[in-house]
Amino acid sequence: MTSRYIPQLSFSFYRHRAIRADFSGGQITTDAGLLPLRAFDQRYGLTRGLAERVCDDRDDSRVSHPGLSLLRQRLYQIIAGYEDGNDADRLRHDPAFQILADQPLGEPLGSQPTLSRWENSPAPRDLLRLQDALLDWFVKICGEQVRKRGEILLDVDSTDDPTYGQQQLSFFNGGYDQHMYHPLLIFERHTGCLLAARLRRGTATSHARIIPLLLRIVPRLQREFPKARIKLRADAGFALPLLYEFCEFFGIQYVIGIAANPRLQGQAQPLQRRLARRYRRTGQPQRSFSSFLYRAHSWSHQRRICYKAEHNESGTNLRFLVTNLKGRSRSVFAFYNDRGECENRIEEFKNGFAADRLSCHRFRANAFRLLLHSFAYNLVNLFRLQLPSSLRSAQIETLRVQLFKIGARIRETARCIRIHLASGWPFQELFQAACNSS
Repeated sequence: MTSRYIPQLSFSFYRHRAIRADFSGGQITTDAGLLPLRAFDQRYGLTRGLAERVCDDRDDSRVSHPGLSLLRQRLYQIIAGYEDGNDADRLRHDPAFQILADQPLGEPLGSQPTLSRWENSPAPRDLLRLQDALLDWFVKICGEQVRKRGEILLDVDSTDDPTYGQQQLSFFNGGYDQHMYHPLLIFERHTGCLLAARLRRGTATSHARIIPLLLRIVPRLQREFPKARIKLRADAGFALPLLYEFCEFFGIQYVIGIAANPRLQGQAQPLQRRLARRYRRTGQPQRSFSSFLYRAHSWSHQRRICYKAEHNESGTNLRFLVTNLKGRSRSVFAFYNDRGECENRIEEFKNGFAADRLSCHRFRANAFRLLLHSFAYNLVNLFRLQLPSSLRSAQIETLRVQLFKIGARIRETARCIRIHLASGWPFQELFQAACNSS
């Protein structure tokens, strides 16, 4: 029997004694901190429920990697920061990801070509079922919080997703000055959950397909939480009369930005002049809020317009909102300006979870990828809501550094799998708290 030769490396910079290194350490991973997240997933049956919504037409006798295993492999790699499909080839032998995907230790996970074929397999009906699952997760885990709070706040926004190469329905968008997709996103403000993510062609307007998407969300929310108030916020890209009517029909309180026009500016002119005179007299920047009733030609009735007028050395600035909220105009603007939190969520979704990594050729495959990144985001977001208060608002980069990225040696025995975590890990108490929370 011939023994396998293991090359050794020598280092002489350490003055206390010689250093010898080799590759005989056994099964070692850098991502053992994902175990509490996987336990949380198992507790609520989250990824198992997702796999059941994607039809798998493969011959079971020829399948080496079930759809559930591929789904978990993909989601947990995204969460760990390996968003590219090519990363699968480098990680398919990693023992931690084999455990996370419920694959026997030593059996390789799906390769990049396997994952690519899988990402191109879902039918349109599968994507719709997955879209509904985003809301299912919210109802299942955040339902008690919503009932206590008595309010659901929907933040609606769109974002740019730059594209490269020959990708279906990728077009040049003049507003963003690039070739792109134009995803539509709906977040729930209080929990940070992503309730809907729809991929659209690059030339789609901001408000395109917003009504069909809300029709899949709002009736379900009202059935599940009949006593909760539903509110909606959106910028001027969603200033659509049909959206106002939709909200009024379903009893939703809304605040939506609206672009200035000569009629709106004329209504604000008296206040604008007063601020200009006050600025000339005092030399101090001026700001004031007011409102009036207004009916555009395409509207069925009058609606309330709140506006903010500012005057300083640069001149006058006017901002307008259309709303059915009562209360002082200053309070309505403060409520609208809190949309900045939605921008933070989008930034984390795109940068932390690489949701703009939609590099497939087929549009449907990219729509599926967007949903995969959405579920990766929601899985982490729902998990951190259960963590100690100091981490409930932590971004994914912080969670990776302090929780997910833990070095460990994994050893399989006859009775169990032993995971020896790094003894010098500085966040041991946090890890134990996360395990208790999951």
